[in-house]
Amino acid sequence: MEGQRDYPVIFGQLTMRDGSFLVGRNPEPDFDWANLEGKHILAGRAGGVPAMTLQWVLNNHGVSTDSKNFDTSVAFDAMVGTFDTDKSISYTTMFEPTASEYVALGKGYIVASVGEASGEVPYTAFSAQKSWLKDNNATAKAFLRAVLKGYKFMTENTPEVVAKDLAKSFPGISETSIAASVKSYLKINAWATSPVLSQEAFERLQDIMENAGTLSTRADYKLAVDNTIANELIAELGMN
Repeated sequence: MEGQRDYPVIFGQLTMRDGSFLVGRNPEPDFDWANLEGKHILAGRAGGVPAMTLQWVLNNHGVSTDSKNFDTSVAFDAMVGTFDTDKSISYTTMFEPTASEYVALGKGYIVASVGEASGEVPYTAFSAQKSWLKDNNATAKAFLRAVLKGYKFMTENTPEVVAKDLAKSFPGISETSIAASVKSYLKINAWATSPVLSQEAFERLQDIMENAGTLSTRADYKLAVDNTIANELIAELGMN
């Protein structure tokens, strides 16, 4: 953004937590993050938010991630297959509905939520150039209104009803697993209840990136985020 006047800014958010779940080979009703010390963990690609967030959670629980056991060598789309075949790996992370389908097939167990452990972060946010937002205020607001409408639909219907509408977007995944995914994400408050992106969440994401060694200079929240349209929308909807 340095030297630019018409740079992209974040104007709303969709999800406010990392959506990955830690999957192990055995059920762990008394799961503790400290149990991962020394275990082979398939974490995702280096520099990716899922891997960085998992690293931050582990480090905050005193678990070391500076050895080969914190494995970032496997591409995202190969993680499930690698976990299937390489029995030296104790844990991996999966997003929904893959995680619930994996459990349904009897291959593993969801033992923890990375996003629940990390707290709020702007995991999925929307950005546009400042000039575009100025000239297209109504369009941007209608877009965020549609996002909130989708969230309302999920909260006002059963996961099974929601799953029927989502099924066509997830070919090969059972509606039962999709419904379980909806339950999982609602339980951890993965989807944003408001399009307004908080400074606390923005700073936490930068904490996570700094911890992973991928951020050399922190961004200014006031320059990177413009909640004007989001605030207008929630005022119109009486969400204040």
